[in-house]
Amino acid sequence: MHTFIYFLLAFGYIGLLVWALILSKKSLWNVTNVLLLVIIGLVYDNLIIAAGRFIGEGELLEGLSYARFWLHALFTPTLVLFAWCICFNLGMPWAKKTFWKIAFPLITLVLILYELFTSIIGLKLRSKEEFNVLSYESVEPSSPVMVILVTAALIIAGILLLKNFRFPWLLIGTAIMLVGSIVGIWIKNFPIMNTMEFLLILSLLLTKRFQVKMSESTSS
Repeated sequence: MHTFIYFLLAFGYIGLLVWALILSKKSLWNVTNVLLLVIIGLVYDNLIIAAGRFIGEGELLEGLSYARFWLHALFTPTLVLFAWCICFNLGMPWAKKTFWKIAFPLITLVLILYELFTSIIGLKLRSKEEFNVLSYESVEPSSPVMVILVTAALIIAGILLLKNFRFPWLLIGTAIMLVGSIVGIWIKNFPIMNTMEFLLILSLLLTKRFQVKMSESTSS
């Protein structure tokens, strides 16, 4: 059952990736397109977890699993840039100030480096088989700092979008993710966090679509 869910999530992310590419085709170099990288990382993550028991325990699966952690460390912090750029593209005055134009890329870079030094360098994995799913997990628990700051950036952007444009989905998606992380402490027999991640990415794409439509209506 769990293997099926991970495969379903992986193919769901492929669908979201196609949608993201369609939304991005008119502005390929827009900073909000960092979301493409995050989705690619999640496609890979769920595919490797789903295929784990078919690949089997050993060096191949372990090597493929290392890439999961690398992609998470490199791509997830870019959601801070996404949160800022959505506000920038929607014309919020604060986001257009030089200080924030410099601050958000720096925060993103610092978070990436933080993840590399605290989670990736010296990373050791161990095999784990649970609910008929074989995967590799970190021996040491990962630091929550990066996830907390990324979540905070998305919450702030979500509040601003709700306040200024009555657009609720970014805030709702982030809130669902937060609730999922809490509920996941007690629910162990279902990959709830992976499911909540999917809903978060869906809310980010809804936000991207809203921003694209607003930009088109402004320019027309």
